[in-house]
Amino acid sequence: MSSRMTNTSRRARQGNAGYGLWQLAFGSKADLTAANYAAARAAMMDFRADGGWVLGVRPTVLVVPPSLEDKALRILNTENESGGGTNPWKGTAELIVSPYVA
Repeated sequence: MSSRMTNTSRRARQGNAGYGLWQLAFGSKADLTAANYAAARAAMMDFRADGGWVLGVRPTVLVVPPSLEDKALRILNTENESGGGTNPWKGTAELIVSPYVA
């Protein structure tokens, strides 16, 4: 009998495999602005495991309460910024509006 453990048995021994919610979400009470959206995305992409390796999280969803829907739509859908430059955040995430995050 081999002393090697297969990937399947290793996963079964560990119980649950994969990422938990804390590794996939970023909560903020800061104002919803393009700068804060950029900071949140950067923070999520820098999430690290206990061993220090980067988890490789790529944010694809922005969840906001109904009161922030207008701001979120402007960040995610507007072609140009108010100053005339191109909006680098256009199309970077899917918007979900939920009253449960208010």
